[in-house]
Amino acid sequence: MPQRSLPWPWHVLAIFLCCEIARATKFRTPPARAKDAVWKHCGLEGDLITVPGTVRFGWASNWVEAELAAGATCSSASFQHQDPLPGVRKVCECTALTSANDKTELGISWHRCAREGSDCPCSSGIVRFGEDARWVTEEFGPLASVPCTIASFGADPALRKVKECWCADARSSRPKKAKVAVVMLSRHPPDLKTWIRYHTGHVGVDHIFIKLEDSPGVSAIFEQLPEEERKKVTLLDSKPAPASLIGMGADTRPEDDYTSLQGRQMVAMASAKSSSAAMGIDWLIHIDDDELLYTQYGKIGDLLAAMPQGTDQAYLPNVEAVYASANVKSCFTETKQANLNRFTFESYANGKSAVRVARRDAHPAGPHQWRDALNRELGSIHMDQEPFGSPIMVLHFESCPFSRWEDKFWELGRTSPQKVREIPFPFYRESITKMQSCRSRESGLPGCSQANLMAFWSKWKTAANPQLNQEDLMPVNIPWDTILA
Repeated sequence: MPQRSLPWPWHVLAIFLCCEIARATKFRTPPARAKDAVWKHCGLEGDLITVPGTVRFGWASNWVEAELAAGATCSSASFQHQDPLPGVRKVCECTALTSANDKTELGISWHRCAREGSDCPCSSGIVRFGEDARWVTEEFGPLASVPCTIASFGADPALRKVKECWCADARSSRPKKAKVAVVMLSRHPPDLKTWIRYHTGHVGVDHIFIKLEDSPGVSAIFEQLPEEERKKVTLLDSKPAPASLIGMGADTRPEDDYTSLQGRQMVAMASAKSSSAAMGIDWLIHIDDDELLYTQYGKIGDLLAAMPQGTDQAYLPNVEAVYASANVKSCFTETKQANLNRFTFESYANGKSAVRVARRDAHPAGPHQWRDALNRELGSIHMDQEPFGSPIMVLHFESCPFSRWEDKFWELGRTSPQKVREIPFPFYRESITKMQSCRSRESGLPGCSQANLMAFWSKWKTAANPQLNQEDLMPVNIPWDTILA
């Protein structure tokens, strides 16, 4: 039987199809648009894109872009099989153009008023200075103009970058302030008095729920608090446990504490949410006793009050404090820098979240997020997608001071070898292994002297860490003299 001839030779047809695909999927990174684009989440990897136009595919700072038609798949196949971050589940974001000189962040309008080195005319006197997602904000009062310089703001938020100034519109209207509570599970809190005063006095947290474990000295700390601060703290039911000291007495440490800790945190979160509903609290955030809620500008209740309707969860990115040396004593007040590069964090990098208390079926799904009754993600917003970066961050003072690191990883010392191997953080794995070998400060084993342990800690936690890049560090600007006065 004679073969049926094709209307086009196969190689010509192949070339035609390739050209059509290339024409439909145009890769570009237009300089003028990229600077002023507002990217909005429009799909997880595998989802269908419903909005035609410029789409980027990736995660964090790793992206590829293309012009896609509605119905394209959010996958590497739509981007000529480019994978910007292998091994990590990615997302798609779609863009909309905005004015190059005007942006709105959670209800506040900002206007670009000057490039670095020029004067910024700003009637409100509220000016932010920086670049991309790295900013410092100051309230200068109603001035005619502010020099857009490092000297005016006392810090360089974006090293070796050309910065600019933006002025807040004094006429921006804000919704009624939301009531915000935080909840934490704590064992041997390092500086609880400062932690409470910072959150209630500086960022405007309305109430604090604390579940204590093995912390007999905390009652004396509460006695020192002013009555007004004590009224804002609720101690959740805690079962007393005998104190544990390194190398002394019975071994009262929880077994596989790294894993079991998360379960105990979720119990505290659920209890605090129930109490928050009865108290008329609008938003609840779970953080730890070595974390501070850090705002670029404004009180946390004002920021969360501007959350869009239908948003029941706000993801807050975390950053890690960087210390000057192993001799740091007051971790909160002595820290001047934080690392923004999540790929070089020594601990978790997926942030924490604020949940809308009125969402009755929301329940904790681990210490970092909440889910609905069907275990689906709540309507959520990722705060790091705001036009100036996240207005709220979790500033993590992990394993500080040095003595806290010793206690923490001795407590984790009963973690089984298999569980240790499953921990995703090299710093945690090596710290547990180190403390399993150095069972007491007087062990006399090689590498277990105080000097050896401090050198180990410094290698990970200070600016001497070889993985840290100076351009990834942001200044930490907290007015401790005013807060603690």
